Amino acid sequence: MKLHLECLETVLSSKHHVTRFVTRIALSVCILSFTSCSDEDSDEDAGDDVGSFTERTVSVEAGSMPVAGTIAAQYADYVSGASLENVADGHERTAYSTSHKAFYLRFEGKESVFIDHYALVSSLDVSGNDPYSWTLSASRDNKSWVELDRREAQRFNTRLQTREYELEHAEAYQYYLLEIESNNGGMQTSIGEWILSEGALDPTASYSTEVKDADSMLYPVGRITSEYNDSPVLEKVTKLLDNDAETDFVTGHDKFYVSWESYEEVYGNQYTLVASEGDAASAPRSWKFYSSADGSQWELQDERANQVFEPGEAKTFHCKEITDFNQKVPMHKYYKLEIEDNNGASFTRLAEWSVGYKCRGFGDIVYLATNFTHSDETPMGTEYSWWVKDHSTTPEILEKLRDPNVEPDETKYNYITEQGTEYTFYWNDRIDVNLYPFGEPLPTDVNQHQIGNCSVLSTFAAIVYMYPEYIKSIVHENPDGTYAVDMFTPEGEPVRVGLKATLLHPEEWRENPSWKYGVSSKNDVTAWACLIEKAMMKYETVYDFYDNHSSANLGGMNASTTCPLYTGSGDGVSIPAGALSPEQLSVGVKDALAKGWIVTGGFNAENKTQDGITTTGHTWTVVYPTNSRALIAMRNPWGYCADANGSNKDGILNVLDDGVVPPTVGIDFWHPGMAYEYYERLGLPIGRTECYEVPTYE
Repeated sequence: MKLHLECLETVLSSKHHVTRFVTRIALSVCILSFTSCSDEDSDEDAGDDVGSFTERTVSVEAGSMPVAGTIAAQYADYVSGASLENVADGHERTAYSTSHKAFYLRFEGKESVFIDHYALVSSLDVSGNDPYSWTLSASRDNKSWVELDRREAQRFNTRLQTREYELEHAEAYQYYLLEIESNNGGMQTSIGEWILSEGALDPTASYSTEVKDADSMLYPVGRITSEYNDSPVLEKVTKLLDNDAETDFVTGHDKFYVSWESYEEVYGNQYTLVASEGDAASAPRSWKFYSSADGSQWELQDERANQVFEPGEAKTFHCKEITDFNQKVPMHKYYKLEIEDNNGASFTRLAEWSVGYKCRGFGDIVYLATNFTHSDETPMGTEYSWWVKDHSTTPEILEKLRDPNVEPDETKYNYITEQGTEYTFYWNDRIDVNLYPFGEPLPTDVNQHQIGNCSVLSTFAAIVYMYPEYIKSIVHENPDGTYAVDMFTPEGEPVRVGLKATLLHPEEWRENPSWKYGVSSKNDVTAWACLIEKAMMKYETVYDFYDNHSSANLGGMNASTTCPLYTGSGDGVSIPAGALSPEQLSVGVKDALAKGWIVTGGFNAENKTQDGITTTGHTWTVVYPTNSRALIAMRNPWGYCADANGSNKDGILNVLDDGVVPPTVGIDFWHPGMAYEYYERLGLPIGRTECYEVPTYE
């Protein structure tokens, strides 16, 4: 039976808060109870709690609300098939209908939320049943209420029309109260959707919201934005980040963008798209992927066209590889996916979008570099840029470098021990030179003795490991018994440095001519490394970079000083200890070796390994490991490793993923310059994917 109480309708239609309060009291003591239902409804099909004037509460999982929570209706009655859950389920075509013309709806969120827009959506019911006048209020405690907005004489012109309203407040509340004061003249009131939103609901405007648990992004807290705000409530852009491939983001466009602002700087080099399990025609087909440090200057990272997805298929795409190693790779806070078309649908549907990182090679670890030696002043890098600003290589300098009779200044190596013993040196001419005692130049020929120039010698070994034929091309034996080494001036110009067949020798060992103060091959043999070391001594003497300071010998030179002298390139990057994960250490360094880079490194802590002790304050040559389980290997320029259990492996120490040693490794990468060009010109294979074979010797 349908019963309409005109007296109650008159009371309920009042626009005044006092009247609404009295109405609630009157209804709570009224003997009569009723429910509104259609003529076709059976008693079984009618709304539950039939005849009840008590409040009804249901749970909602967000839907059209900003967070999950509960919605309470002032009255428990509803029209069959139009229950309270429908008012915030995210589907405009469902509706909540009640027999009352004045009533309230109250939303309680699981947490306080900020909203600056709200909307009501008209139902598919007749227009007379639309809301007409209402008030929106908010509260933090469900006791004290603040009026946010009041509307009167609101008309919906079409069915399923969204009427959106902007709020002028800047507070977050946990409770929101919508008090319907009257409808449009009908016998019941129907609402298709009640929407609370941070951001405008205008479909032509962008939609943006904060996300705190986007585990699919490198940093999970940030803001997701879609270019258009036309997505159904349950298919907003946040569905791209919910780690649920069964939910979708939907927009009525085939050209649009979505963007992610991370609240922390991150470095992403790949992204994944997961197609909807529904219609494959709605999946993206062509797009561009960008990143940005500031959200205004965008860098294109990847571009795809003619992509076809199977329903539910996930595809991962990689950003462009870093090839500029001369400056810091920027970290990014912004990523943007710009869809250019889909596979023919009138709308686009996508289940998931994630931005991640995977180390594929050397270019993927450069973002961790903290030091760069590139210089715009000279191709020789920062170690020589200061000199070329105020100096130049004169004809007199070139002549001294070329003249083999001009010897390095041996007094630079004089020193007095703590015990008071004075060491002085001379150029010993009683030597026998065997440039390549093992037939080919090898790191085995580089064995450090008394000079503390580990950085210089580890660089020699790194160059010869990567480019042995280049070493042979720059070391020359002349018919008159002299030698020459090809080097580069601080300006990067080639110069041939002439050398007499003499080596530095301490006075105390004058009667032992085979003893070497500097580098030697195994068994103290004078080889190519002895000559290029002497060439560097002479270079430093002639240029006198350090104004005749006697302490300025090769012991003060590092790899960034050494490598350019023989390759003509001073470009390099350094990654400090602790920055690289084991995967990055292995994949990145091996790839750099495979690409032909000259690599050195060191340890910042001393640890005992199966191959010896990781000596600190010391530069090592980085080579491919000899142990298949090792991440990389490091060669000690001493030619042996301390405490290596008597084994002789030419100083090769394999770095295993033991959780102890890898975090202590710092790596330096040096551009091979002319060595690379020489190999390329001759068609020789570039790069190393194995260690060198250590020769036998007594």
